Amino acid sequence: MTDKAILHVGAVALVTGASAGIGRAVAVALSARGARVICAARRRDRLEALVGELPGPALALELDIADGEAVDGLVARLPEDWRRIDILINNAGHDLGGRQPYHQRAAADVAAVIQTNVTGMMRTTLAILPAMRARGRGHIVTIGSVNGVEWVANHSVYVGSKFAVHGFTNSLRQELQGTGVRLTEVMPGLVRSEFAAARWGGDEARAAEFYGRFDSALSPEDVADAVLYALDTPPHVNICDLVLRPA
Repeated sequence: MTDKAILHVGAVALVTGASAGIGRAVAVALSARGARVICAARRRDRLEALVGELPGPALALELDIADGEAVDGLVARLPEDWRRIDILINNAGHDLGGRQPYHQRAAADVAAVIQTNVTGMMRTTLAILPAMRARGRGHIVTIGSVNGVEWVANHSVYVGSKFAVHGFTNSLRQELQGTGVRLTEVMPGLVRSEFAAARWGGDEARAAEFYGRFDSALSPEDVADAVLYALDTPPHVNICDLVLRPA
């Protein structure tokens, strides 16, 4: 195993959910550090705009991680010189129809949250991890949530999905001990982004009212800083859990 930092000029990083919010901020931060960034998300137009703004080499990859076949074949869809992925940022996720009593939830929304936040994240990891293990090198950073370790009323579906993320991440980290592949979970509290509006079908007024209930919130750039902190540690150090809360 090399002592070279995993985040270096020319490293290839795949960021899911890169079209907005935390994913976009992470893609910008990685590119600024010289990484070659694969920006993956569902909204192709936003991805193309982002790639055009980044200072270094970048690639737009239209990808819905809830589409299992698309995830399984994502590496094969990449140009040959982009397939050696050093860093995976599992960021894509949502809370469609959330923040209401469970008995009022639409069953399709419940299934969609689990399909993306849990199954999609796990399947994306499965698509990338074998090659990292074969090389004996790689770093996977998964964006979890403080809701992965604490529960909140009227938030049961999202909380359940993030508890699953936390359990999966900790168990897999034990599997990877000694392989040269590191696994970090960044667990932010409230982040002001497009996330809340997406929860309610693009209702910006409702999202603004929601954020207005709180004294402060994190920014996507705060979370991106935490991701870089984990990636910057020496190869023999694994930052396991990073919990971020608004001060």
